[in-house]
Amino acid sequence: MIRLASNKPQIGQEELSKLLYSAQQLEQQAGQYQKQLEVFQSYLADMNNAEKAMKELKNISDEKNILVPIGAGNFIHASVKKTEKVISSLGAGVHAEILIDQALANIEKRKTDVNNQISQVQASYNQVIERLKEIDSFVRMIQQG
Repeated sequence: MIRLASNKPQIGQEELSKLLYSAQQLEQQAGQYQKQLEVFQSYLADMNNAEKAMKELKNISDEKNILVPIGAGNFIHASVKKTEKVISSLGAGVHAEILIDQALANIEKRKTDVNNQISQVQASYNQVIERLKEIDSFVRMIQQG
């Protein structure tokens, strides 16, 4: 049980151990939130790149020679003839040919969804960090007293 005497908290060894264990769990949770945020940020960057490429392709009127990334920093030369449609992911491994404007609208919706998820995870992360700061401050007071 925590007791306050002359503004100096007193806490038993068992309570201190529980508090420190709680801090360890919060640190792990904060790490998980950070990983989630990194995944969301990566996905958002990928969508931004796709959006940029589609907007550029949309403005091509004649056949255009381009470099197409095939992974690991490798590219191939290709010619683009039709730019009014793209093959787009509909989710769950399903793809369909749709108008480029529809694909851009889909990306915009997904970006909004991901930004909402980022906000939620960031808020949870901030709460965990605040709780960790409270625990740290409390433990420092105990160690000084």
